[in-house]
Formats: sequence, structure tokens, C-alpha cells
Amino acid sequence: MRKSFLLLLFATIWSGLAAQDQVAFEFSSGIDGTLKTKMEQQLTNLLTAINRAESSGSNEINFKGIDFESNETASQTISMLWNCVHFRTQDDDFYQPCLAHRRAGRVTGYQVRNIYMDMKPVDDSYQESLVQEFVIELDAQGRISDVNIAMSKLQYQDLLRDGERLNDLDRREQIINYCEQFSNAYHRMDLQFMEDVFSDDALIITGRVRQRVPSNMMLRHDPETGRPLPKQSDVEYTVHTKKEYLDNLRRIFTNQRNKPGGYVNVEFSDYKITRSGAKPNFYGVTVKQRWNTKGYGDEGIVFLVWDFTNEERPKIQVRTWQEMSTEERKIFTLNDFKLR
Repeated sequence: MRKSFLLLLFATIWSGLAAQDQVAFEFSSGIDGTLKTKMEQQLTNLLTAINRAESSGSNEINFKGIDFESNETASQTISMLWNCVHFRTQDDDFYQPCLAHRRAGRVTGYQVRNIYMDMKPVDDSYQESLVQEFVIELDAQGRISDVNIAMSKLQYQDLLRDGERLNDLDRREQIINYCEQFSNAYHRMDLQFMEDVFSDDALIITGRVRQRVPSNMMLRHDPETGRPLPKQSDVEYTVHTKKEYLDNLRRIFTNQRNKPGGYVNVEFSDYKITRSGAKPNFYGVTVKQRWNTKGYGDEGIVFLVWDFTNEERPKIQVRTWQEMSTEERKIFTLNDFKLR
């Protein structure tokens, strides 16, 4: 009798914990029919699986019953992020619009935003916000194709308003999507994405901050107060070919993977998007970048030139980095480059 009671008690507790992890997802607008039902079920299954893994403290998420696109980018992205930080949904009931990606008038995929997660770091390697908005991408067949951490909601809305005002909303939505993928490719140390997104003849300028003691004094402490002197920084700028840049990234990624708790965190903020008047398929994107790896960090201004001549495979033609203290008039713009 006692054994039966304990089994019943355990089953009741387990059922209650499972119910706490269950998520319900429904689209508020943007899609209907059988595809809507399929996508809602996929999103429900994915978010529920994430919550169950977090509750159980599992080192991996059980993706059974979730239909991923054949390249499995989404599952790999989630798993790589899970290695350094666990997370769970802030809500258990989602009612969000379905956003369609369109190219040349046809739907190529879908997107869901406003999926807020409480981040649960597993160690001190995670340096980002403890609340993050996730963006989930689905392909035209309703399969989950990618998952990225989103830019701020306010920034996103500002960029869309600009797109409506300048009559290129679809293109700016594509740029937002690709830039979110680009920053998250550093997180998941995805060299293949970098290989695909950079033009073969891309111009890449990088910078690295070096710390030094003031050379005119060569003292580490103020002689009057005895306090440590502030370090000054030097910045080394280097021009790279695509191969050189990717080789360097490969070394960084390998080094971080081999370190206990190694990571690469790249955060973009303060987006500015401009369109070339002479060549409307070219866009300049300026962002503030915060780069952190175990053992090194810096902040700078990154400028990207995106080429949408081939809408199916847009490329980065230029990627530059400048230190944060750069005067505004000296920050790179589209006018500084000859667009081909």
C-alpha cells in the first residue's frame, strides 16, 4: 500500500513539473491553413523541449518530434549556445504574428520574434544579458531553419519605420535578418557561415586593442599618490583578404574551444542602415560591436557593405572595424568605397 502511494505521489509531482514546462504557441496573424497549424506545433514542441531540458538540468535538448530544415543549422545553433548557457521561456503561452520573408514577390520563409528567454548561465563564461529575445526562422515548408538572438525591440522597430519611409522595407528586413545571423555565427563559431557570407574579394579591416603604460613616463604608479597609472591603449589595424580573416577566425575558434569555458560573444547595437543612391543593391550598415572571448575583449564600430545583387545569396563586400573613440566624421561610409 505504501509503495503504491509513493508511486502515485511521484507520478503526481512529475506530472506537475512537466505541466510547468509545457508551452502553447499560436499565431495571431500572417498565416493560415494547414501550414499555420504545422508551424504552431513545431514552435510548441521546440519551446517545450527547451523548458524540459532546463528543468531537468540536462546537458542536451531532446529534439525528438521537431522538424528541422535538412541542414540542421537551428539545432546546431541551439546546442552550441546550450553548452555555455541554459535558458527557458519567460511565458508559457505565446500569441505572436507570423512574419513572412519575401523575395521578388514570393514567400521564401517565415520568422517569429518576441520569444523572450531567461538565461541560466552554467558558469562565468556567459557575459551577456540575463534576458534575451530569440528569433526563430522557418522555411517555406514550415520547418525550423535557424534560431538567433535578436537585436533590441526598439532598434528593430526604428529600422522598420525607416524602411516604410524609404520604401525598401523588405530589403531592410533581410538586412536585419542577415546581421542577426552574422553576429550569432561568431557565438556558435560557425566558419561555414562566414565562408558563405563574405565575398571572395571582400575588403576586411580589423583592429586589436593593445594596452600599454604611458611611454613618456614609463611608470606604473603616480610618484605623488602611489596610485596605479591608467593604461593607454594602442590600436593595431590590419587589412585582410577573406582567406586571411577566416584563417584568423579559425585560430580564435579553435583556441576558445580548447579552453575550459572558452567562448566567443559578439553583440551588435545602434544599427544604422544606408542605401547607395548610385547602386541601390548596395547597403551600408554601421553597428557598435562588443567583442568578448575568454582572455580578450574590446568595443568598436563595425561597418559592413552588403551586396544584394544576387538576392538569394547576398554577400558582405566590406567589413571594417574602428575604435569607439573615432570621430564621427571619420567613421567609414559607403562613400569611402568604390562599389563594383
